Amino acid sequence: MQDEARPPPACVSKVLDDDNLLTEIIVRVGFPTSLVHAACVCRRWLSHASDRAFLRRFRELHPPRLLGFYLAQSYPYNAARFFPMLPQPPELAAVIRRTNFSKKEGGTMVGCSNGSVLTRRINFSVLSLTNSVLAYELVFAVHSPLCYDNDHGMAILPGLQFTMPCLHNWAQLFSKEEGDGSSYFYVTVEDTMHYRMNVYMLQTGDDAWHKHLTLGSDRLLHPQSRPKGVLVDNKIYFATDNAIVVLDLTSSILSTIQLPHGVGFDLGTTMLSRVDDGSGVYLIHIKELQLHIWLHNGDNWLLVDTICLSETCAGLLEDEPTADIQINHVGDYNGFVFLEMGRSALYLDVRRRRLCKVYEMTTEEKCLGNIYPLMMTWPPIFPTLRPARFAF
Repeated sequence: MQDEARPPPACVSKVLDDDNLLTEIIVRVGFPTSLVHAACVCRRWLSHASDRAFLRRFRELHPPRLLGFYLAQSYPYNAARFFPMLPQPPELAAVIRRTNFSKKEGGTMVGCSNGSVLTRRINFSVLSLTNSVLAYELVFAVHSPLCYDNDHGMAILPGLQFTMPCLHNWAQLFSKEEGDGSSYFYVTVEDTMHYRMNVYMLQTGDDAWHKHLTLGSDRLLHPQSRPKGVLVDNKIYFATDNAIVVLDLTSSILSTIQLPHGVGFDLGTTMLSRVDDGSGVYLIHIKELQLHIWLHNGDNWLLVDTICLSETCAGLLEDEPTADIQINHVGDYNGFVFLEMGRSALYLDVRRRRLCKVYEMTTEEKCLGNIYPLMMTWPPIFPTLRPARFAF
């Protein structure tokens, strides 16, 4: 019988005992799931895999991966269904299986962020029977379908209450990871006598939302419901009829960015995307099958890319109505774009110049709905030094 405790050959020990060679091996495992498995070998491997400089290098070599997308439709399904981006490597099969999470608390999907899914439920109530004061409460839930641990599979955020009538011309939930926790910002724009913006904030450990700031400004004129706003560092960017409004959460100052020449925020033609280093925003604009990608960094717009969709995949577009092609969702850091064309959803890999059909509506479906891409969680959640369950 082979001795299981027999030490490894000298050549293996020579490699594994050399920290420089060991990190060169681990950094090439390819997937965050494999990185977590490597970190479970021993404390020394965990120390290398969780080092910040190592993680920065790993991310540069292996950018966060798109696992698939949720399609949220109010009719006929009244639910969000997950569709994996195929093909996926066998190493991620177990991760893909966990994407169809159970929505025990119900609610409508409102977004995906770094492997988490955000849903919203509305509760109505009566505050005063005498004066017939009605109110509603927004309850957001954060689902973590990629976690092994069911105890960390869903977190219910404290409710956010409003008194009716409360008319929001524009409202959106933003999330931001900070250290070991997250901050959430719910931003509304109201049109009473004048346009007014309210920002409600919830940080890790808080038992209630608090109003972070209230601003009134003519810069908020006619905020658009689409495209969605983006949170970059401590600034929120969102669109109005003729400009991009920037809210600095630190200084509580509103400013505007004029659009590039010839670009407008018509429905479905323009969306914003974050820049990886937090220095600005991308603006993605489609017109007559030409996809233009602009970068705002500093005070100027720079046209960084133009993609002709008819040349990217001419056969896919031959028999489809292309006059009403629209942008449904833009991935962070300008990596990919989901498009609507007729009754189909298309996926465009910006860097590889690949366009493919990922969904086609059934005869029962009246509209495509909202697409929410699900990315692999980054950074990975490593095991603690004591025995514990962990993500992936």
